[in-house]
Amino acid sequence: MYYRVAIQVDPLPTWQWKSTLLSSLNTLLQFLRIYHALPQDHLRVFSSRSREGMHEQLARENTGLESNSVTAAQFLQERGLRSAAMTLAEQSNHATRESQEMKSIAVTTTTSLNEGSKSVLERRRLELELGTGGDYDIPYTFTLPASMPQVLAWIKLLAKVQRGELQP
Repeated sequence: MYYRVAIQVDPLPTWQWKSTLLSSLNTLLQFLRIYHALPQDHLRVFSSRSREGMHEQLARENTGLESNSVTAAQFLQERGLRSAAMTLAEQSNHATRESQEMKSIAVTTTTSLNEGSKSVLERRRLELELGTGGDYDIPYTFTLPASMPQVLAWIKLLAKVQRGELQP
C-alpha cells in the first residue's frame, strides 16, 4: 500500500502534494506528527495499491469527484489513533495539573519549614507515601520535537534502527 499526503492551498478545495510517496504506515504517521500544528482537515491522506493511482486521485479530488482520500483526522480516527492536536491538548492539561500539584507542594513545604528540619523531611516523606502516586501506570507516548533539526535527527536514527544498523 502506498500513501501520500496533500495540503489545501486555497480556500477552494485545491490540493497539492505535501509528501513524497510513502510506502509504510509508520512513515505516514511520523509525517503526520511533523505537521500536527496544521488543522487536520487541511491535510488529506491518499492511499493506493499502485504509484500511478495517486496522481489520478489528486486530480479527481481537485475536480470535486470522488477519491479514496480522507482528512488526516479521519485517517487517524479510523485506525483508533488520536490526532496530534488532541495529544497536545492532553499534554497541556497534564502540565497544568502538575503545575497545580507543585504549587500545593511548595505551600506545604513553606508552611512546615518553621518546624525542625527532621520533621519537614518526615512530613514530606509521608505526603509522598500516602499521596496519589505518580503516573507510572500511564504508558509513555513518544512525540517528535517541534524543531525541524531535532525531527530530522530522530528520523535518521529510526531509519538506522529499521535497517538494522542500530539496536533499540
